[in-house]
Amino acid sequence: MAGWQSYVDNLMCDGCCQEAAIVGYCDAKYVWAATAGGVFQSITPVEIDMIVGKDREGFFTNGLTLGAKKCSVIRDSLYVDGDCTMDIRTKSQGGEPTYNVAVGRAGRVLVFVMGKEGVHGGGLNKKAYSMAKYLRDSGF
Repeated sequence: MAGWQSYVDNLMCDGCCQEAAIVGYCDAKYVWAATAGGVFQSITPVEIDMIVGKDREGFFTNGLTLGAKKCSVIRDSLYVDGDCTMDIRTKSQGGEPTYNVAVGRAGRVLVFVMGKEGVHGGGLNKKAYSMAKYLRDSGF
C-alpha cells in the first residue's frame, strides 16, 4: 500500500513527530504505512484488537503495547462521536525517555503519531484527529 506512505510523510513534515503510521483495523488489520524502523512498523493484529476492542477499561489498568512497546492509556475517546481519539504515553524501560502518542480513528484505519521528546500530547491529538477526520470524510 505504497500510496499510504504519503499520509505518513504528511504527518511527519512539521518535525514534531518521531514516527507515524496508518493502520487498518477492519478487514485489512495490519500496518498499511509507517515510519521506517519505528515501533509502529511492528504493531500486531492483537495490539490493534486491544485498541479498538469492546473492553474500554482493561487497558487503563493493564496498559497496552504498540509494536511490543509498553504504554499507558491517558485518555480514551476513540468511540466518542466528534472526537475519535486516544492519548497514550510510552512507558520507560531502563531509564529511557517517555513519549506521547495519539491515535485517531477513521472508518477503516487508525492514525498513529508519536511525538519527539518533550512534545505535548495536545498537539499530537489534534494532528491525529485532523488526519483521521480527513480520511473518514474521504471514505476511509
